[in-house]
Amino acid sequence: MSDEKQFHYQPTCSAPDCGQPAVYKVAAPWSSGSSRELKNYGLACEVHRDSQLARGMTHQQGLVLADGETVGKVGLYRLEPGKRDVHLARLPDH
Repeated sequence: MSDEKQFHYQPTCSAPDCGQPAVYKVAAPWSSGSSRELKNYGLACEVHRDSQLARGMTHQQGLVLADGETVGKVGLYRLEPGKRDVHLARLPDH
């Protein structure tokens, strides 16, 4: 697809009342056995990355999986224009 036909938008941080551009996706690798993607727990700007990561980890604790589903550890993934979830780079745990 050519650049002029792609939809471009700037996602914003999920922290309440923030509104700053998101630079991270808080997510965990998820699979149903036949497909895989990142399970989204929110978006974060640089300032709220740690608090949004902690929030995502808390939300994952209550997750109930269906038969055949797996979910990995919640982490931060750097958002990159034009890249789909499965191609985002996970940041090292800190």
